[in-house]
Amino acid sequence: MSKRNKKPVVKSLCSIADPNAPFNYVEAYKMLCTNIEFLSATQKCKNIMITSTLANEGKTNIAINLGLTLSGYNKSVCLVECDLRKPAIHRYINTKRNSLGLTNVLKGQSDIASVLHKVSGTKMSILLAGSIPPNPSELLASSNMKALVDELESKFDYVIYDTPPVFLVTDAVALGKYMDGAVFVVKHNFTDKNVVIQAKKNLEAGGVKILGAIYSSYNAKQASSYSKYSNYYYYEYYSHDPDDKSGKPKSRRSRHSSSGVSIEGEDNED
Repeated sequence: MSKRNKKPVVKSLCSIADPNAPFNYVEAYKMLCTNIEFLSATQKCKNIMITSTLANEGKTNIAINLGLTLSGYNKSVCLVECDLRKPAIHRYINTKRNSLGLTNVLKGQSDIASVLHKVSGTKMSILLAGSIPPNPSELLASSNMKALVDELESKFDYVIYDTPPVFLVTDAVALGKYMDGAVFVVKHNFTDKNVVIQAKKNLEAGGVKILGAIYSSYNAKQASSYSKYSNYYYYEYYSHDPDDKSGKPKSRRSRHSSSGVSIEGEDNED
């Protein structure tokens, strides 16, 4: 019996560029960017690592939207995909899976300029993971990676590094020594508190400075109504159309991203 052909997975990007994005969702990212700008005024905060304890906590979605929001403030931004084991950003933006990227640069097979993907209508570029290597941690800790960090820092106002979860592999800690700090994503009602604490200790043991945390998938409307601030101080992560009462995710059958995020010069075919 022949195996059924599997269609490529297109992940749901809940983008601030989507005109249907809820007001609170967009404002949360603006608040996040404001906090980063305040930090930048008093300390070096250009190379920012986005990580989480476990997979599926929303860190990649947050990394993309943070980049888009900073770009909206006329900042040049580069998003670097550092999950070299299970790269996924190409699925969020529905671009080619086999694109050259970070690993090809680190191995001396490509230069940075030739593998950057420019996001249409923004000042944001994306450096995809590239070929999957057998030694992710070693590559991310290498002197070539340090040279790449320095080069991107000289060309962009902010560089955001989307890394693997801390509790599962050592990749994020290996890269952390080159970062100005990390933003730690914790998903509401998903990760055990003790596991989160241990992941935080792993980062700190590796000398990684934690700039702050984002509590994802938190619905303020379901929180206590006694606090007048319940609708403001949170970062909400939504995965469906707020006007759709069925609660079902949006269809992602289109070959082009419905989020308003597209790559210049790409036909977006896998």
